[in-house]
Amino acid sequence: MIYRGASDCKKAIVVASGPSASDFSPPDGIVIIAVNGAIEWLSRADYFFTLDPSEINLRRIYNPVARVKYTAAVPFDIRLPCWVQRFERIDLQQDEPPDKYSPHWWLWRWSAVCRLSEDKKSIHTGNSAWGALGLAYHLGFTDIALVGVDATSDPRIEGGMPQNLTHLPLLFSSALDQVNVVSCGELNGIPKVSLKEWLDD
Repeated sequence: MIYRGASDCKKAIVVASGPSASDFSPPDGIVIIAVNGAIEWLSRADYFFTLDPSEINLRRIYNPVARVKYTAAVPFDIRLPCWVQRFERIDLQQDEPPDKYSPHWWLWRWSAVCRLSEDKKSIHTGNSAWGALGLAYHLGFTDIALVGVDATSDPRIEGGMPQNLTHLPLLFSSALDQVNVVSCGELNGIPKVSLKEWLDD
């Protein structure tokens, strides 16, 4: 079963832990999807999503925040508690690109799948923020803003360093004909607007 936020608004915000989210405050009436560690510092979230079954993310899942719906797309050999809505994780690794360490190479390295899955039981892999966009798409949101999805090597707000994220512009731009997605941070490859502009639109 796919849950939907209480609001009938077609807008949702995917919040990750990049520097552009440092001053973010969830606006009223907008569904918030927290990616991984963002659940630790957000004042409010409606959903938690992860593609990453790391020890720290499993700890977050097993210590849920009240009134947050937990979702994940992780390998089936990872056990999840009954309160987590599980999606099939779809990955794809073809031939290794010759341009090693390029964005296309990292796309291959992370077995990422471009475009959003049209199967509401599955989510394409590549990065947890990308998977969260897939969740928002399945939930029926048509206008989605990304906050803290910066694709930089800067430390996460809650601490820790991201892995290489240079493939993210390729992933998110591949969904532009499926959903209206904008960056309210530093992500290239998709339209950039301020959060205020997006809310007022």
